[in-house]
Amino acid sequence: MNAYIEFGFLYNIMKCCPVDKNLKKEWEHELESEASIDENEINELCNVFKVLSSPIRLKIAYHLMKQDYCVAALVYVLGEKQNLVSHHLGIMKENGVVDSYKSSRYTYYRLKPEVCLMLSSLRD
Repeated sequence: MNAYIEFGFLYNIMKCCPVDKNLKKEWEHELESEASIDENEINELCNVFKVLSSPIRLKIAYHLMKQDYCVAALVYVLGEKQNLVSHHLGIMKENGVVDSYKSSRYTYYRLKPEVCLMLSSLRD
């Protein structure tokens, strides 16, 4: 036996797909009792990852994690053209990644809390 294989790893290998019928039933019961994957949640996460797959949209998202921004401020911090930033914010809003609100004559954008949580967990 390889000295580098830990006992827990070896135990999990032996436990997987057992030949013994009683152990197999126990193993199948364990797998069935685990939380199932919610397909709607998976589809929503896939959509968020698709939206954030653009480098500029991901940069926007990281800035919006810190604070709410108007388009003019995002244009300045990103060093991009206004029409490009507005276009990407529109895509992000359409796909449920950001929200917007009016304050005076400016529209401010904020990252939705669930997206913020997802991104902050990726950074840790």
